Amino acid sequence: MPIVGTLDGARADQVIEVLLAGCAARKARHAILDVTGVPHADTAVAAALLRAAAAVRLLGVEPILTGIRPEVARTLVGLDVDLRGVVTLPTLQEGIAHATRNATRR
Repeated sequence: MPIVGTLDGARADQVIEVLLAGCAARKARHAILDVTGVPHADTAVAAALLRAAAAVRLLGVEPILTGIRPEVARTLVGLDVDLRGVVTLPTLQEGIAHATRNATRR
């Protein structure tokens, strides 16, 4: 799921709703959240990403976060965001490759 632009509370809720519905409908094993298009991160964005990851994990889906820009990484570290349990990869292509490799192992 590509995320582009600013992520406020209402939009974050919508992203999570669409993400969960898509994971359930497709019986997904992995959910890739590509944040390449997110220009900056604040507490609300960090919380939204963590909520999305936790929500898909409850469905048995592995969350994969791709495309974190240096500015966003700096902010997430500064906010002491705990991304344990979330695979983070530099590009969407690497996220897809990771999901594909792991799908064949199950």
